[in-house]
Amino acid sequence: VSTQSTGDDGVLVNKEGFPLAPEVWNKMWKRAETLHPGGKKMSQGIRGSQGIPNVPLPAPPTFKNNQSVPEKLLLIQKYISELQYDYTGLQFFEIKKGRPLCRLMDVAKSIIRESLPIKCLEAVVLAIYLTSDLPSVQGFPLAFKTTFENNTFKHIVLGVFHNGRFGALGLSRRDTLMYKALKYETLYDLLAEFTKCYQDCYHRVDRIKLGLPVSHDNQSMEAVMWKYAYIRLSKLSTKEFKQNCDSYSKQLRGKTAHQMKYAKQSVDAAKTMITDVSDNSSTGSARSKCQKLNKGGSR
Repeated sequence: VSTQSTGDDGVLVNKEGFPLAPEVWNKMWKRAETLHPGGKKMSQGIRGSQGIPNVPLPAPPTFKNNQSVPEKLLLIQKYISELQYDYTGLQFFEIKKGRPLCRLMDVAKSIIRESLPIKCLEAVVLAIYLTSDLPSVQGFPLAFKTTFENNTFKHIVLGVFHNGRFGALGLSRRDTLMYKALKYETLYDLLAEFTKCYQDCYHRVDRIKLGLPVSHDNQSMEAVMWKYAYIRLSKLSTKEFKQNCDSYSKQLRGKTAHQMKYAKQSVDAAKTMITDVSDNSSTGSARSKCQKLNKGGSR
């Protein structure tokens, strides 16, 4: 287990794989005891319990030929949501953004196999995997940096584009900051909706980061380009915000990720960029205890 710092919080990341090593298991419980109001009493109550029923495993979505793309995306989102957001204090799956896409897809398969709670970045990797069989859907990373009471928060979803409409897949503590139906006519409409939802949570959106469309080839050795265009909301007017969203959208509609990457390199060379805008196993009883801990942590 390693501790990675994100803001003022330390996040425990499982780097040992599965089944969970005893030291990982113990550190997870110690971390949970510091986060949960029930402390050790809560921990001992779950760990010492022999009567916790096994948690049913969510089934990955299966598609029918007569289903529309929006219906398929909704099935994907329902599956991601059934895994639940991870409140345990331990990130079960290590995500290294710089790894080739094929390696990230191996992590996605592990997420499906283990069926443990996940956080937003893990949900994005899973969404990329589950949409890889939908060639008409372009998925692109969509990340937010926000401020609440002088604390900085980061969140990411997978933006999706199909047949002239935008939407999003993902997972969050807040239901309004993850799935967005494939109904938004412009990228600006989608981002404005997310911005409004953040405002409803009393967060100020400082920056939005757009990545390149992700390949549908799960064996690709290329890394996902998580950062392509930055939008700093404090720097531009609403009109300028729309213009820059339109600039990205036009590229998205007419080009592949490779073409967009090459175009960006050409633009950078000319020094003109898109302007910134304002116990020992994860199965059986072990999984059940993790899930019970997770439900307790969500309160």
